[in-house]
Amino acid sequence: MSVAGPRSRRDEAENDREFWLDSFASRIGFGRVAQWLPGSIPPSYVYAVVAVVVPNVLTAAYNLSTGVPLVYSENPYYLLQPLLLVGAVWAARMLHHDYDHVIVEMGLSSRASNSEQFTDPTPSWVPWSLFAVAVAILFIFPGNMSEWTLTTYVANFFVLPFVYTPIVVQFFTVYVTIEFIAPWRLARSDVGIHFFDPEGVGGLRPLGELVKKAYYFVVIGLIGYAFITYAPFIESGWTVSRGANLLFTSIWLVTIGTVAFAVFQLHRFMHHEKRATIHRLEQQICEHVTHPWDVEAREVPPDKEQTVADLEERIKQVSQTSEYPATFSIWSQLLISIALPKIVQYTISGF
Repeated sequence: MSVAGPRSRRDEAENDREFWLDSFASRIGFGRVAQWLPGSIPPSYVYAVVAVVVPNVLTAAYNLSTGVPLVYSENPYYLLQPLLLVGAVWAARMLHHDYDHVIVEMGLSSRASNSEQFTDPTPSWVPWSLFAVAVAILFIFPGNMSEWTLTTYVANFFVLPFVYTPIVVQFFTVYVTIEFIAPWRLARSDVGIHFFDPEGVGGLRPLGELVKKAYYFVVIGLIGYAFITYAPFIESGWTVSRGANLLFTSIWLVTIGTVAFAVFQLHRFMHHEKRATIHRLEQQICEHVTHPWDVEAREVPPDKEQTVADLEERIKQVSQTSEYPATFSIWSQLLISIALPKIVQYTISGF
């Protein structure tokens, strides 16, 4: 008879919270395909590989048969596109489970009076609604169709809405949960700060690191987009419009704004909790001493000395807690990653 050992926090974090893209993929048959395959491959992975790779292969075959030049011959960096899309599914799934692990590691389920706002941060109807709105926009505003070919119609009315859009929606939903929803709700919750955190960041290091990790994946996407857009070292007449430069810079600035929002919310939360806690402790000291506001006349009764000393030690502990949810190494890594996409853009745009 075997006895199961205690579950780790990582195991506890692997709960049944729905990964929306798994649900989407299962509804269109990829759940059954995943069951036929060996191992426990999620439907979203099967969907990403099949739905991204097959249309690209069929489009390339059709263009070759009709004599239409392949985009890969003009810009080989377009081969990065399917890799980035499949990678986005993998990244979204990793961040999805890492978020659950952070909630367990920080003990938010037991510390918050309304724990559901953290354990189930995004209702399933949210990605479905985003998907429906995105598809509607793509069909209502398809652009200038006067010079479209068969492959263009397939790309705009099938691949873009039903292959690329679900992947983007899933990553966007997870990213927004980490960078916006979690910090916003934490700052307005009754969780409080863990002032005895040995790292001195109020017990918020797991969430701070997750914010950084989520942005890392955005950085990878931006760098891939830069190579696809600027096609460095390729002598095929590939040109880049001013609009492409503006779009890249706009996306880069927006992503910086997301990180800034998360950091600001957590900083404001930590600052408020720190000041409020120090004020409460000072009020308690005032109840045990005479002339608490006069440094020369203040006296501590002998029977209150231990209590006051304990309160003063607590104030010292609270005062030493940082007002930012990260260590110096995390901040330095984050600052480098923020600058990296723009550095890459400037570097490769000249080639």
